[in-house]
Amino acid sequence: MDEQTRSAAVSRVLWVTLFLNVGVAALKLIYGYSFSIVSLQADGFHSVFDGLSNVIALTAIGLAKRPPDPEHPYGHRKFEVAASIVIGLMVILGMIEVARGVYDAATQGHSPQIESSAYFVVFAALGVNLFVSIYEHRAGKRLRSMVLQSDAKHTLSDALATLAVLGGIYLLDVGIPSGDVVAAIVVMTFIGMTAYRVLKTSLDVLVDTALMNPKHVQTIVEGHPQVHSCHFVRSRGMAGDIFLEFHMSMAPEITLKEAGEVMLEVKSQLKKEFPDLSDVLIQLEPHVPHHVDDVPKSLI
Repeated sequence: MDEQTRSAAVSRVLWVTLFLNVGVAALKLIYGYSFSIVSLQADGFHSVFDGLSNVIALTAIGLAKRPPDPEHPYGHRKFEVAASIVIGLMVILGMIEVARGVYDAATQGHSPQIESSAYFVVFAALGVNLFVSIYEHRAGKRLRSMVLQSDAKHTLSDALATLAVLGGIYLLDVGIPSGDVVAAIVVMTFIGMTAYRVLKTSLDVLVDTALMNPKHVQTIVEGHPQVHSCHFVRSRGMAGDIFLEFHMSMAPEITLKEAGEVMLEVKSQLKKEFPDLSDVLIQLEPHVPHHVDDVPKSLI
């Protein structure tokens, strides 16, 4: 699948989830404020940030799908990472809003009346959240999109938080007013966990965390009969857009034409083994016995 097709597919998924998230957020907020259920209000804000995340992601996808240019020779896929970071920050804002609501409810005291319709609202929201999370997760895996996978985690936390809201509503229904506040605190915890996961994944890309096992790469490269050694293996990038580089030694008497053919065969084997590879950079070296002993063990 080429980059334009992939970006269009990611955008379609985001438009579907945006529509669903807006509907769920409106349902939670309208009902939560109508009946003064603070946990449902908090969960509604969580869903609002889901929708805003989709808008931010759609904007980033529009930028990320542009092909490489002289100023961005590695392409524009890291705009997806930037979008994921913004999503994480939006989640933190949601947690702050929930904390404010929890504080007000705990200090002012409230005892909302629970109608049977509250259960319908929560179950409907839960069903939509689970559908969106599974839908985005599968699409993110298939399309190798960090934005979709990050947003899927966010939406899953929304579904788990909605379960807490369901418990809070039940406690209110049986005459335990503090249940609403406790449920809202649980929602806040889920929001915080989501923010951590999304931001950690994005920061791993920005600091060039290794994405491939050097030993695995070394085994594949050295499996070629004309390759003596593989070392200085380094990888960086993100899911669906990984850049790999390493040093490869061969017999000194080999011709440049033969070396080029070996490189193409090695690259082909690596891309077959690792579909997420976007580019492979190989530095050729003449084989010198014990040369690899001088290489830092962390890079072998």
